[in-house]
Amino acid sequence: MQLAKVILNKILEWILYSNLFIALCAAALVWETEILLGISAGIDAISTMVFFATLFLYGGHRILSLRRIPDANRNHQLKWSKKYQFAIFILTLLGGGMVASAVFHLTFSAFVLLIPMGVISILYELPIIRHQSKYKRLRDIGFFKIAWITIVWSSITVLLPALQYGEQVQGIEVISVFIMRLLLIFALALSFDLRDVHYDESAGLKTIPILFGRSKTIRIIIWCFTLYFFIAVLQFSTFQHFDFGKLAAATVTALLSYRLIVAASIIDNWYYYPLFVDGIMILNFLLLQLDK
Repeated sequence: MQLAKVILNKILEWILYSNLFIALCAAALVWETEILLGISAGIDAISTMVFFATLFLYGGHRILSLRRIPDANRNHQLKWSKKYQFAIFILTLLGGGMVASAVFHLTFSAFVLLIPMGVISILYELPIIRHQSKYKRLRDIGFFKIAWITIVWSSITVLLPALQYGEQVQGIEVISVFIMRLLLIFALALSFDLRDVHYDESAGLKTIPILFGRSKTIRIIIWCFTLYFFIAVLQFSTFQHFDFGKLAAATVTALLSYRLIVAASIIDNWYYYPLFVDGIMILNFLLLQLDK
């Protein structure tokens, strides 16, 4: 049993800390959008590009973190990344190369959206803002961290596939899916801010949990999923013909996501957040697949 546990932990570390899992989560959000908008695309240029772009960006940010954070201050994930930094480097190069190839398959409107989102994502971890004789990263500026995560992830996983397949982004269906994605990503980002309170405080960052406390942050998360549910009700019983399967999937996603995030705030386990909290991004896609 002990050997099996060790092997399982090793496999989990490779899946979670190599950024392969978070890249799969990003691709799953694209597939979810395509299902909700009635696009039958599957593994296409958009989902492929989003998967490898996530692999590239997260790998690049991890490499920068290894250079910036001293050994004594590294968490479990960074210690693993230090040990396997060559593998991280190869996966990052692979991601960058595949993105460069996939870009040529985008429509012009999708490519126009990709440019600002990509620039912000690349600059996010770089110390380019001069402040009081020091250089700060974009993520260190006020609420920019959570705003970047929410806007960029939602735009790339909703608006990008909509533009690629000629959907009207100003249409009510795309707008409702986009707002639901904003609420989901914002709630997930808040849960990670709850986890990182001590680190963010020591770094001088002003996040929502630091400014308003844990209980109010949990309340905001509840409101996010409440609004998520009500928009789903409107989307699948008013804007479209009544679709019980999609509405049921959104309901289960909202309820289970809330429970997982609340549990995460009291569970001290390095695997829980990247596996179960990030895994929420795959949940609704899998539920929608069951409805097919």
